[in-house]
Amino acid sequence: MKSENVDFQDQVIQSIKKLRTERGISQAKLSEILGISRGQIGNIENPKYSHKYTLKQIDTICKHLDYPIEKIFLPNVKIAPECSEAVNAVISSIIKYE
Repeated sequence: MKSENVDFQDQVIQSIKKLRTERGISQAKLSEILGISRGQIGNIENPKYSHKYTLKQIDTICKHLDYPIEKIFLPNVKIAPECSEAVNAVISSIIKYE
């Protein structure tokens, strides 16, 4: 039985995969954007493996695709546009902290 944390991680990964494919971005191109191997993208997107994206990688993907990061983590929550700047500032601070 999967833990709630793993289910959430899978949802995030699937959201990014869906966004990637909708935008016509191949695994190879995404690996270029992130500076990792295409195999790593394949492992992350394959539910058989426990690999996942780092917050920094998710932030990079969202910035590159001009997609609000909050929609990756909170797809069913409406965030006011004026709050997006604050969300991005918090994410950037967390990435620096890591």
